[in-house]
Amino acid sequence: MKHAGVFALLLAALVALPGCGVGRGSAVALEPGDPVRIGVLPVADFVTVYVALEEGYFEDEGLTVETQTMQNAAAIAPSVINGQLQFGTGAITPVLAGAQKGLPLKVVANQADVAEKPEEDVSALLVAPDSGIIRPRDLEGRTVGVNGLGSIVHVAAAAAVERDGGDPSKVTFVAMPFPDMAAAVGKGTLDAASVVEPFVGLGTANGLQVVDRPYYQAFEPGESMSVLFTAGPFAEENPEVVAKVRRAVERASVTAAEDPQVVRDALVEYGGMKPEAVARMGQPPYGVGVDPQVLTAASETMVDLGFLPAPVDGEELVLP
Repeated sequence: MKHAGVFALLLAALVALPGCGVGRGSAVALEPGDPVRIGVLPVADFVTVYVALEEGYFEDEGLTVETQTMQNAAAIAPSVINGQLQFGTGAITPVLAGAQKGLPLKVVANQADVAEKPEEDVSALLVAPDSGIIRPRDLEGRTVGVNGLGSIVHVAAAAAVERDGGDPSKVTFVAMPFPDMAAAVGKGTLDAASVVEPFVGLGTANGLQVVDRPYYQAFEPGESMSVLFTAGPFAEENPEVVAKVRRAVERASVTAAEDPQVVRDALVEYGGMKPEAVARMGQPPYGVGVDPQVLTAASETMVDLGFLPAPVDGEELVLP
């Protein structure tokens, strides 16, 4: 099973950019008052950036932060590398894939963790009630929606199939925006959807059923599943900005962990979500700090599943 295409094309495009090398476009020293731009995915996994905005934590650090809504980390990474964005949010899998391909990505802070209990996992494989799919290995020969090929929901779904005794190479994975997946399953365009909150709650509210909680199966419970990252050259030029952003996001992680309502409010205000949707969604744990060994282990899982040709050293990926 081979899944390297998206990041191979990304790396080729970035190498072709003018300049001294991949990522050098990010090596610009920000002046006081310059905006710090962060690419954000509008789901619960990345809400601490919104919380830091809402609570004034970036302002406390003397930063003016602007967010840009994106669809997946594969779309955010090029903008971080070329300097259009200074930071990005992403699940650990596309960040690992980018790093393995030679992109100078550096993990700055944690965003969210895998739940420690399967019933609290914010990911799900959703199917129609009459699909005949009752467990992950039943997805062989079926079509499953993911928000991006090589995304964390793709890797997690493939891991769930394999750990249930199935062959993920016999599953057809197709890329589709999260908001469109539930309707596609209902119409029969997809046999299943691999989604995260709030789309788990939205799907079940429309009659879909959960057959598995794949994050819990694929990754280390209680450890990082999504992170805030930057480009290495930017971090070298702007260590104080990186430190300030990290402090603000870590404060937001503590606030998010202590007060679920702050998370809901931030997703409505900044993520454009409807209050009734966030009211019924589950929330991931929001921890502080990223264990490099966890990233290494996740990359080894990706190698086993055919998503990476070789593992990534987490110690080199995480900024001290």
